[in-house]
Amino acid sequence: MTSGPLIPGMNEFDGPRRRVPRIVWWIAAACGVVVLLIGVAGFGGGVGPLRTLGLVTSDLQPVAYRTTLDESQIEVAVALPPGGLCPDADVQVTAFERGARVELEAQVQSSRTSDCPVTGIVGDRVWASVALEAPLGERQVIRAMDREPLPREDA
Repeated sequence: MTSGPLIPGMNEFDGPRRRVPRIVWWIAAACGVVVLLIGVAGFGGGVGPLRTLGLVTSDLQPVAYRTTLDESQIEVAVALPPGGLCPDADVQVTAFERGARVELEAQVQSSRTSDCPVTGIVGDRVWASVALEAPLGERQVIRAMDREPLPREDA
């Protein structure tokens, strides 16, 4: 009986090299192109699942507040930036309720690449609704940025 390999020059476990089928490479390349396009659309156009890559966030200054019929909701006046706002800009006001005071901060999100006709005149303001966890009652409303109390306006 022989103790060597079955075929001279070849080890017993050597076999033909297995290659990855071409279709797998084509699918991987197509997936890479799709991911690249989604990233470019999100960053450049502010659309799609990566929309936040194409958005710019700027701080705004709350200037006043007023109550509504719903006791756990108030409206906050926010000063417009010097250049105004785009119609598609998203103004967000956040309330932090801390004991006897409600602190407010405001931000606007707009597209990084959009050139739009701005709305408003310098010095104007826009109102945004804010939901509170508890009714406002006698709590003091202040601006979170500099801790200045905001004036209350009648609706």
